[in-house]
Amino acid sequence: MRKWSLLVILCLVSVSGIAKQNYQTSDIPLLDNRFRVDFGVEQITFIIARKRFKEAVILVRPDGSKARISAATERTRWLEGLEHDMITIDNPMPGPWQAIGEISGDNRIQLISDVQLKVQQLPIQLYSGERITVTGELFNGNKPLNEAYIRDVALSMTAYGYNRPVDANFKFDFKELAKFTDRGDRFDQLPADGIFTTYLKLDLDTGKYRFAVSVKNNVFTREVSQDVVVFPSPIKSKILPIVEGVDPQLVLYFDLEELDAKSIVIEGRIVNKSKDEIERFILHGETNKNKFEYAIPRPEKFGGYRVNLTMFATTSLGREIVVKLPSQAFVIPKPIEINPALAVSEADLKAASDAEAAKILEAEKRFNWMLWIIGGVLFLVIAAIATLFGIKYWQRKKFEKAISEQTPLPPEDTDDSTLPEKSEGDDLDLNALSNSETK
Repeated sequence: MRKWSLLVILCLVSVSGIAKQNYQTSDIPLLDNRFRVDFGVEQITFIIARKRFKEAVILVRPDGSKARISAATERTRWLEGLEHDMITIDNPMPGPWQAIGEISGDNRIQLISDVQLKVQQLPIQLYSGERITVTGELFNGNKPLNEAYIRDVALSMTAYGYNRPVDANFKFDFKELAKFTDRGDRFDQLPADGIFTTYLKLDLDTGKYRFAVSVKNNVFTREVSQDVVVFPSPIKSKILPIVEGVDPQLVLYFDLEELDAKSIVIEGRIVNKSKDEIERFILHGETNKNKFEYAIPRPEKFGGYRVNLTMFATTSLGREIVVKLPSQAFVIPKPIEINPALAVSEADLKAASDAEAAKILEAEKRFNWMLWIIGGVLFLVIAAIATLFGIKYWQRKKFEKAISEQTPLPPEDTDDSTLPEKSEGDDLDLNALSNSETK
């Protein structure tokens, strides 16, 4: 499914690119409705977009004279459409021209002339991190422009985003990626040979882009563009956490659906903070192996290091690619240094350990004695309290017994039949006797 999806995307991008190729070989920007016509051009055709149903534009020549649709001649042929004007002029006056009218669209003029910018076609499917050498040439007809025209020429490549929500580059606007040179240095082979060369670094998020190559000097301006899709890098890397006494471990993962495993070659460079190369190594891919582990020789000096990796491989579609991976960093910790003056011998350590053990034993003994003393005191206090309560209880019982013996209580529930019979004197009224004696 992934392969079919890729083919569909590539076909759509290809159709989009073809649809835009009608006049793209010589697009020029319209700045303040002005543009420049090259020297020595025998015939030129302007295609100027304007608002629908508006009047045809007016062209102002470099000398100030005007070319109108109403004044068309054999040398100036004019085709008026609903939304554009196509004007073909024989032997046009070289220099700056101006278009007057309600121009619309993206404010550009498409121009056809003998001066053409040709740029090496880019692969439609590119990878994030890929590196590509791209060339461009300028021609007048079928002949390269001479040195006088390209002496101050500079080509530049700019990436424009499509702002599609499904892409990782959704918020990407535009960015200049590279400059083309013809000085014979860096990646350019020969100076002033008319072939401009640049080294394209695709450090971009995944998604669809429009890559535009433009050239501009005081004589002419040209631009060509192409749609491309940037895919995720087919290789990923990471360094495992550093372990003391173990070499740093580098782990690589390959996407075997995108790459031919046997073609993979990894060039690795270990650099320090000063970007001095410490170590270089080469790794080779193996058939059906999508994971590779490599033990990086542990640097002798402590500090921070980086691993720079470049992959050379062949894709499953047969294209040779070079992919630069993001640098991976690791740190060799500084070893702990012991001052000899503060170093302690083994005997001293043993003596100190014995002394500390003796202190601990002595403290334990004191603690145990304190526990015994506290326990004894608590026992005595509890015994004294118990004795006091016992004495109080005994005294109370003794007192209650003495009271009960001295004051007998009357019998309860006594039956009258059991009581002794009254004597005759029991009913004697003593008060009466007392009164009779008195008399």
